[in-house]
Amino acid sequence: MKNKYNKINIVFNKKEIKFPNGYFFKQSQVNTSKKILSTEISEVNLNTFPPSLVYKDIEVIFVKNDCKNSLKDFAKKNNIPIIDRLDIWEHMCRPYLDTEFEEQEKVESLKLLEANGVSRKDVTQIRKKINFTMFLNFIVWEWCYLGLYDYLSWTFLNKKKYWWAMEVALRNYFKLSATA
Repeated sequence: MKNKYNKINIVFNKKEIKFPNGYFFKQSQVNTSKKILSTEISEVNLNTFPPSLVYKDIEVIFVKNDCKNSLKDFAKKNNIPIIDRLDIWEHMCRPYLDTEFEEQEKVESLKLLEANGVSRKDVTQIRKKINFTMFLNFIVWEWCYLGLYDYLSWTFLNKKKYWWAMEVALRNYFKLSATA
């Protein structure tokens, strides 16, 4: 994973972001086009790891962590909203962290997921589906944060899994868009 991460080159131009060597995940639309126009970005979220943006309202795209300030500047210059939207995948992956959570923290996390478009039944089904992949953290021993990027990087990724993960990631995006 680190090797692939380091090979990605990201160039911020005035009105576009380019990925000259391709994108992290071959299933992404960006891997083919190798660029994102500012007008195709709905929002930027600087609190995911790595930082991310919503592309064409259907896909979460990551930029390298050392590009966080460049992404922030790009968003401001192009009037793209910087949103601190709840990271659904961070909460989905919490049980796999090498960290103990109090029962109240677990309950609060479930409530946050419910408020962001993921029912408790969905949480159970999704965690069952990702269990094998996220259990790999016993090798990595990450104790602070696991999210969508980690799941996509660790799983045997195919197009169906990629787009399923995007649908889960954007449930609160669609929910908030519908109420706005």
